[in-house]
Parts: sequence; C-alpha cells; structure tokens
Amino acid sequence: MNVKMIGRLKWLCYMSLFVCACWFLFVCYQNFNFIFDTAHRHIHLDAKNTIVAYTATIFVLHLLFTFGLIAAFVTFFVNVLRGIRREELFPKANVAVINIGAILIFLQTVAADNFDQVFIVDGPGQIVLTSNPFVYALALLVFGAMYKIAYDVATEHDLTV
Repeated sequence: MNVKMIGRLKWLCYMSLFVCACWFLFVCYQNFNFIFDTAHRHIHLDAKNTIVAYTATIFVLHLLFTFGLIAAFVTFFVNVLRGIRREELFPKANVAVINIGAILIFLQTVAADNFDQVFIVDGPGQIVLTSNPFVYALALLVFGAMYKIAYDVATEHDLTV
C-alpha cells in the first residue's frame, strides 16, 4: 500500500477517534446538566408520575442510542487501524459494524427528534417522527453496501495476486 495514503488514512482515523471522544464528553456534560441544572432547561422530576416515566424513557433511550452510535464509530475506526497493520484496507468486521450503525443511527435520530419531550411539564407531547432517521439510516446502509463491495473486490484481488 502507498505509504502516503496510509499516513493520511491513519491521521483521519485518529482525528475521527478524537471527535468521537469529544462527542462522548459533550453528551455526558449535556446530560449531566439536563439532570442537575435546575436554573435552566432540565428534566422536571416534580411532574406527574406518568410524565416522569415518559420523559425518563425518552431521555434514557436517547442517551443509550447515542453512546451505542459513538461505540459503533469508534469500533469502525479501530478496525480500520487494525486492518492497516495487517495490510487489509477493508476489514470484514466493519461490514457488520456499519449495519449495526445503520440501526443505531435510525433509533438515535428518532430519540433525538423526541428529546425536547423531556422538558414538557404539562403532559407528554406527541411522538415525533421526521424523515431524518430514514435518510440517515439509508445513507449508512448504502455506504455499508459499497463497503461490502470494496471488501469483496479487495479480497478477490488478494486471491488473484
């Protein structure tokens, strides 16, 4: 493999891992403030029990799906870095990671679209479903299909050489 290209790919992976770490810290900070900062927007735990259960569910799902998505991104980039060491540009493990990421990005975006429901005091709002989850998941599935084709071509190339 081209040394210059490998250097750029490693740099891109390390920068992406740094962005994932910043994203993780931001989500932790943001959600800590949503729970404990009573001076601004926060979760109203003094509301009716049904409202608290509704808002807590949306809040927890958003948090879990966001952390799952971050983990999928980190796994993808770590697999790429491991693949570079093995001189494998398209690690097979990333095919499954991309497909799992498509499911997670769909669920995370649905939860994020409904995240403002966490701050309603008078009663639970309507569940919001926009086109964003479908578009993001479809884009990731197309990327996954292209990645799988690239993996198959690279594998076939290695067998013919």
